[in-house]
Amino acid sequence: MTTPPKPKVSAAVLKERLPGHIAQAVLLAVVGWFVWRAVANFQANARALHVSAGFDFLAQQAGFDIAQSLIAFSPASSYLDAIVAAALNTLLVVALAGTLSTLLGLLVAFGRLASGGFVRGASAAYVEVFRNIPLLLQILFWYACALALLPPVSESLELGPALINNRGVFLPGFHLQPAFALDRPHVEGFDVAGGVAILPELMALTLGLSIYNGAFLAEIFRAGILSVPRGQIEAAASVGLSGMRAALLIVLPQAMRVALPAAGGQYQTLAKASSLAAAIGYPDIMQIVGGTVASQTSQALEAMMLVVALYAAINLAIALAVNFANSRLLRHEGR
Repeated sequence: MTTPPKPKVSAAVLKERLPGHIAQAVLLAVVGWFVWRAVANFQANARALHVSAGFDFLAQQAGFDIAQSLIAFSPASSYLDAIVAAALNTLLVVALAGTLSTLLGLLVAFGRLASGGFVRGASAAYVEVFRNIPLLLQILFWYACALALLPPVSESLELGPALINNRGVFLPGFHLQPAFALDRPHVEGFDVAGGVAILPELMALTLGLSIYNGAFLAEIFRAGILSVPRGQIEAAASVGLSGMRAALLIVLPQAMRVALPAAGGQYQTLAKASSLAAAIGYPDIMQIVGGTVASQTSQALEAMMLVVALYAAINLAIALAVNFANSRLLRHEGR
């Protein structure tokens, strides 16, 4: 089977499109000129100030410590290690807040559609209150609560092997070498030794992001649930499925097909909003790379380029994950 020849574009159509092509070429040239001038200006200023440019500083010794790190880090580690540790801290917050806000959003979405007036009213009040309070204010509130309500180190609460105080929540960890053993947290002087620490900053940031974004996700999920035909729910009830099983097996899969694209945008907003961690001193990308590394190396432009690249990579990864999940849903439905 031969493919039909492509239709030729007439002279009239080319004449009509010509101004648009010229405008695009001019715009591209202007943008290229601005970029060239910015690079040239930066190089001239760097030479005048005798400031080195580039990313050679990444191999240098950092000389500072990070309160929370998912990898081994000390003042002897490099700036590259500090950037990796900060990126992992940001990913930890995004993962925790994304999971909690999803669960909270689903719960509130079904609550807004419940038959009980109290549950429906409480769910609506949650959405209207928390999505209209600035996120930074909520994070500061939870941080103040964590410091004010938790006891000092000397009066730490013991919940089994765990300790809770205003330095955070300390959970038992495990030592693999030299022998596999439980590492219980314990008070030593004015500090806690051993175990795994969950900082108050992490708790406050996770709570603030989860509660705030959960209010928006609740409305997104509610719209998806309302898009499911009523007949689907009635058919589930006719074959004996309970309300919970019908919601999980029938309603939710169809609702997610509608809600997932908008929810993906909200997850990206959550990831970008995690940069507010700098306000409470949580060691994330903005705090470590955009703050400490930039000030110590005096290479703010390179540091901020890394900040932009890291946040862009995280948001692109979220977009790819959402697109993959959406394609799987559509494939499951035979589309």
